[in-house]
Amino acid sequence: MDDITESIETIEPVESVEIDKEETGRGRPPHLPNDTTRNKVYILSTVGTRHEDIATVLSISHDTLVKYYKEELDKGRIEANASVAETLFKQAKEGNTTAMIFWLKSRAKWKETSQHEISGNPDGTPVEVKIITGIE
Repeated sequence: MDDITESIETIEPVESVEIDKEETGRGRPPHLPNDTTRNKVYILSTVGTRHEDIATVLSISHDTLVKYYKEELDKGRIEANASVAETLFKQAKEGNTTAMIFWLKSRAKWKETSQHEISGNPDGTPVEVKIITGIE
């Protein structure tokens, strides 16, 4: 985990490659991903950084981030979730009741239910049900 923290601390915004606007006839130059930016996206994703924030670090739009870095975003998210799930699982196995309940509700589909029983009047006679429609 220290490697990730050190890597995050050294992240700096990435400048876009300059392209002559006269050649393309368009405004903003295209983003060109490289090994450094791919690694930054992956590292930030593994610690749960929002996509919008990762895009800001790279000085690109959210759409561009997803277009060029989908694999890094997906792998990072999966690893982050797995890491948290591993910790939760260990806590549940060690007797943390809250972790146990959360695990069983989210993974084993347990749920809290309440049941209401109507058994009749206290003297044993059936319960009377009146339907009032408002029409006489």
